[in-house]
Amino acid sequence: MMKKFLLSIALLMSVLPVCAVNWEMIDTDIPNLSLYIDTDSLMYINNDECYYAIRFKEDDKPEKFAYLKSNSATNYIGVIQTGEYGLDPYKPQVVFRNAHVFMKPIKENSFLSYAHEYSTTRQEAESLAQETPTLRDNNVKPVSYTLANNFKDYTTRTSYILSENWNPPASGRNTQATIVLTIGVDGSLQNYKFTKSSGDEATDRSIISAVEQTVPFMQFPRVASSTEPANFQFIFDYKWFTKSVH
Repeated sequence: MMKKFLLSIALLMSVLPVCAVNWEMIDTDIPNLSLYIDTDSLMYINNDECYYAIRFKEDDKPEKFAYLKSNSATNYIGVIQTGEYGLDPYKPQVVFRNAHVFMKPIKENSFLSYAHEYSTTRQEAESLAQETPTLRDNNVKPVSYTLANNFKDYTTRTSYILSENWNPPASGRNTQATIVLTIGVDGSLQNYKFTKSSGDEATDRSIISAVEQTVPFMQFPRVASSTEPANFQFIFDYKWFTKSVH
């Protein structure tokens, strides 16, 4: 009997607790400054640009976080949003989905230069290890590639691409739908089934269309020890989607 496993994530981050966090300290030479980067938030848009989140504390001031975008080619950085860490909701993947930011040259005397250098250096290292195509490229269907370091990262990135490909009908109901995708190790779509329908035929069709546009999916991470297909569950939240685009 074929052994399978189930990984779940809420597409569009409608359930915030599933957001993984992995804070890693960044060394600086700035006195009384603590700086961390959430390595799980790192999202490489293409070979030059990436999104990521940091948290920082200066002297006795309240600790804050910031959502950033860096471009290694131009050496530009943009601050998408900031907030007080622990009080304001921390939701990088949600913010990155609809990010609009003004990019400007990074200042050498800014503590943000350390985060910028960390993210771009890591990106260059990954590019050297393997060819890294863009996640999205002006309506070009995503190709199959190995980018994720583990299945948590794999699922997060797959959900992002699915959300980019999803165009629910304007007449759709404010509801959720849950779909399980059976994906092969090579990124092929083996099967799919709704475990919870949205209750609206047009909305369900739009979800299937998003799945078909995403094929082929990414290849499984190198850490995968099995060659068997795996099941992945994704939640499409129409109500959250309509709110996010207005």
